[in-house]
Order: sequence, then structure tokens, then C-alpha cells
Amino acid sequence: MGEESEKPRITVIAYSKEKFMSRKLSSIEEAVGIEGYDVVWVNVDTVSIIPKLKEFLGIHEVLVRDFKRTGRPRVMVFPEYLFILLHQIYEKDGGLKRERIGLFLKDNLLITIQEIPGDVFDPIRESIHEGEGLFRERGADYLLFELLEAIVENYVPIIERISSKMEELEARILSKGDESILRRVHGIRQEILFMRRTVFPLPEAFRKLELEGKGFFKEGTLPCIDELHGHVMEVLEILEGQRELANSLVELYYPTLSMKTNDIIRILTVVSTIFIPLTFITGLYGMNFRYMPELYWRYSYPVVLLAMLGIAVGMLAYFKRKGWI
Repeated sequence: MGEESEKPRITVIAYSKEKFMSRKLSSIEEAVGIEGYDVVWVNVDTVSIIPKLKEFLGIHEVLVRDFKRTGRPRVMVFPEYLFILLHQIYEKDGGLKRERIGLFLKDNLLITIQEIPGDVFDPIRESIHEGEGLFRERGADYLLFELLEAIVENYVPIIERISSKMEELEARILSKGDESILRRVHGIRQEILFMRRTVFPLPEAFRKLELEGKGFFKEGTLPCIDELHGHVMEVLEILEGQRELANSLVELYYPTLSMKTNDIIRILTVVSTIFIPLTFITGLYGMNFRYMPELYWRYSYPVVLLAMLGIAVGMLAYFKRKGWI
């Protein structure tokens, strides 16, 4: 089913200092028409609503086009409204998935547009409902900041799980350097690059938001945007560190594998060296010469076995003293 035929899933949260309302609606017209509240937050779980936003709110055609085709986070500042496009990231089916999310701010109206149902905003919804924090005392600009912060904050536990995987793999590389570990390391490198491609454009976007979009933020909220920019920079620094660690794991794998191969070759060499004199003895007495007097001695067989055992034990002791085994 195409985007245009999707039925919009619209949730509205409207609130003031003393009032709160939460409702599910079927049309964007009804949602944007809500009045009497300091903040109206409209969440839509499908991008098919964008043409209707153009119709009812007069958003620019560039915004509609870019949201449908772009994969890069960006901030677009217009005289009457502000639009931000970035990505939420989820862990799904053993990998990472990302979803575009658009945030539209105009006066006291904030619209969030998602590709699929489900997001990281439930703690914010709960705080607004319970009257916790500063939500009821601040405007839509503060809500926008908190939503952006929630998206960025959601990157952190994903990054921490990647770090835990790398620590586990580092220990396994040192104890057991097989090919399956190398494949896992490459998989983690791909996750780190995926995260980095998602986060890397955000500092530029948030800096533009702070400089060009400051007219949409009250004096008390504007410093929060700078804080958001700093938070993103910290996430990027962690990702850079993880990328370097992932590369070092690959570099660690091959020397470790080489060392294990050398250990195997050393053991085989020791075994082969021990068997050289033993093979000589058995070869000597295996020759079918007619006159070999010791072959007719009663104790020749046990003496030869004891001599071979003594040679083997002596060579093992010598190798052990030299530190070769």
C-alpha cells in the first residue's frame, strides 16, 4: 500500500499549566484546529500526512520533497515555522534500523511525523501527563528541545551495548581467535559506521538551529540547544573511539592468530624432532642385515625400548628447560 493510501494515525497532547488533554484523532484538520492550550503536540505515525500539512499549514514544497527523498538530517528555517529532519535508531532483528522523523514547530503547535508507529517519547508523554518537570511551565520550543534530546539520548544505550560487545570480543580474540570472531568484529564495525553516519550531520544541523532558528526559542530555552549540540559532540567522540577500538580489534586478531599458528607449528616441530632419533633407531634395526649380533641378545628388545623412551624424555626435558614448550 502506498504512502498516499495510508490512514493517518494521529495522537494529540495539548496542555497548559493547569490543563491537559490527550486524544486520538482521524484527521489533521481537527488536530491543528485545537485551541485554548499553551502547547499542542500532534504526533502522526505516517508520512502520508505531509501533503495535507502543505494544504492546511502552507508548508513549503521544498520541505515536502526533501522529507520524502532525503536521508540526511537537516534543519530548515522559514519565516513562520521551523522544520527539523533526523533519525531515530532502534535495535531490531539483531541489527540496527533507523527511521526518519520530522519535527514541525509553528507558534504553540508542534507536529512530529514518523514513518512507523513507536518512538522514544513515552517518558516525555508521561511527564506531561503527570505534570512533572518544566513541560507545563514552558512552551512548544521547550518540548521540541526535549524531543530532540530524547532522540539523541536513545543513541547512548545502543552505543554502550556496542562497547560491551567489543569488550567481550577482545577477550575472545585473546583466548580463541577463530574466523567467527572476525565476522562478529566486522559486524560491529558496520553498526558503528551506521551510527556514525546517522549522528555525524547532527552537530551542523543543531548549530544551524541555534544560530538561524533562535527566533523560535525563548530566552530560557536557547541555552538548551547549545547543550544539545554539546551532547551530540560527546556521542560523536564516543563513536570515534569505538571505531578506533574496532579497527584495533581487527589488528589484534591477525597477530593473535599468527601467534596461535606459531604455537601449533612449534608443538609439531617438537614432536617431529623427538621422533627423528626414534625413527633412526627403528630404521636401523629394521634393516635385514644377516649379521647384527645384538638382535640375538635376550634383552635387546626391552633395552631398545627403554633407550628410545629415555631419548624422548630427555629431549622433552631439554625443550622444557629452554622454554620451547
